[in-house]
Amino acid sequence: MDIQLPRPISRILFRGCSEQTQTDLLLRMRIHEGAILSDRLLQQTRQAAKGYNPRLGVLVRQTIRREEFLKSPPEIRETFTAPPGDGVNLIIYDPATPPQRIRVEGSQQAVQLIEKTPPGDPERCDGDSEPGVVKLAIVVGKDGMVIEVDPLAGPESLISRAADAVRRWKYRPTLLNGRAVEVETSVEVDFSPDKK
Repeated sequence: MDIQLPRPISRILFRGCSEQTQTDLLLRMRIHEGAILSDRLLQQTRQAAKGYNPRLGVLVRQTIRREEFLKSPPEIRETFTAPPGDGVNLIIYDPATPPQRIRVEGSQQAVQLIEKTPPGDPERCDGDSEPGVVKLAIVVGKDGMVIEVDPLAGPESLISRAADAVRRWKYRPTLLNGRAVEVETSVEVDFSPDKK
């Protein structure tokens, strides 16, 4: 999906770059969080990165969508520094450095799932429980254990149960060029009566 510019820069992220490289690049580039990224500024940023080190690449990624942001609990909303949905993340990376974390679509990561804990005991359900689907952003560690869980969407009353269940899920470790990496992905926990 092509991202239409101009857009505000929500975050500037570095992957596989030393602290010194990060400092030097930020001094050379005319970008900062909150700045408006235009096509021209993106081109200048890419030229500055290549001028510093020909291996460096620059990626632009969409931030969380506004609908997902509005459906998330207040404590999650408070963690965002820039308005979601409109902004982009700028990622400066060195492809020669193996990544520690990759992004994988939920459907692709699902085939790696080897242990799935259901979201609560059906006997625990009371009259207040409701059907619905909770969508969560997760990070799977190098060992296959879920190490981060953040709610994206779903009924507020079900988010806690869904997150508790997903924290106990286990995946096969994901290998990239023979090395284990962390995986960012998303999962859905279905609370429909026929899914229990």
